Amino acid sequence: VNLLLVDDEYMRSTNLETRGIDKPTDILSFPMHDTALGGAKGAGLLEEPEFDIPEYYCLGDMMVDVPYVMRRCEEDRLYFEGEQQGSSGSDNKNNNENIVYEEIEDDEEYEEYEEYVGNDDRGVSGAMSRIYDTEKRINLLLVHGMLHLVGYDHIEDDDYEVMIKKEEEIIKELESKMKEVE
Repeated sequence: VNLLLVDDEYMRSTNLETRGIDKPTDILSFPMHDTALGGAKGAGLLEEPEFDIPEYYCLGDMMVDVPYVMRRCEEDRLYFEGEQQGSSGSDNKNNNENIVYEEIEDDEEYEEYEEYVGNDDRGVSGAMSRIYDTEKRINLLLVHGMLHLVGYDHIEDDDYEVMIKKEEEIIKELESKMKEVE
């Protein structure tokens, strides 16, 4: 995998060129292969490479807009902490430092969050919305990007559900592994 850390202008330009969207986003992935079956059914099932040199095989490129992610972490922190302070008066910042994964648990709360972020960011699991540390958020975005590289997508609602379920499954598994290491 090739990982590029870019700024807003580079991401905006790439997003416009590749997706027709004239604004930056957090992560873009560019797979260098097709899945074995195509679509959600083929996600995760890669075709055999056409060459016999495994060290030259590349799943693709991922591009992360670090300034965008930093802004989004701060915007989400202000949004969710403000929401919690308004209802409970407590400061959530310290509570969030050790959280690796936290889902938005009910449909109403997720609909509110979707209104807040807009439909263009729908591809990323709501689990990331409460991760305010840029490094941790980028790690979670890399899970999202890797899923794209192995054939998952979120254009259609059914594919979105499959991808987000897999993303959250992997995030929970990684969280478990990280606790074992500590």
